Amino acid sequence: MCDDCECCDCFDQHSRFACGFCIGLAIIAAVAVIVVLVVGYGHAAQPRFDVEDASLARFALATTSPATTVSYNLTLTLAVRNPNWAMGATFRSLEADYLFDGQRFDRVDVAAPDYVLPARKTAVFRIASGADAVSVMLGSAGVKAYRRQSEKGVFDVEAALSGQVKYQLHSTWCRLEARCPLKLQLAGQDAAAVVFQKTTCELLRSSQRGC
Repeated sequence: MCDDCECCDCFDQHSRFACGFCIGLAIIAAVAVIVVLVVGYGHAAQPRFDVEDASLARFALATTSPATTVSYNLTLTLAVRNPNWAMGATFRSLEADYLFDGQRFDRVDVAAPDYVLPARKTAVFRIASGADAVSVMLGSAGVKAYRRQSEKGVFDVEAALSGQVKYQLHSTWCRLEARCPLKLQLAGQDAAAVVFQKTTCELLRSSQRGC
């Protein structure tokens, strides 16, 4: 046993040890929280786009003067995934340009303005569009490409995605651009059916600071 003074010293030593241990745990916890916040909210991963299905019911080209026109009906199912595990994403706009031989023949809205996609979630958009006699700036090479592909009944159409997105706790609106090359068989063709293959869109890297 220790006398009163020795006991006081023992308790003081234990108290200092316990206090130091608690402070150490608090520092470790604070560092862990900071790391989680930096990892979760510091850098935003870009959304991912996949065309899960697409069909072409009509694709007709007319070269009558004064302009070349396209009449079409196209249905597209687009999956948009937010890969960030902590941050939701708000899309100010998200649109798709349809192109043939590099030339746009229509533009459609994919998501409503200010659409919010929560963290780690995937939204699926089904877009049905069509038009009659839409003007398209196809040159002679484009017309030849159309005629060549028309013989097979399979067309190379591109969906070019564009828009703006902002991530939770971030203040910058980031530009989005992605390209989705599609090989579409015209409905009702006698040739052997071409099963649509799921297409992962190529996301173009933004040079915008903070994105």
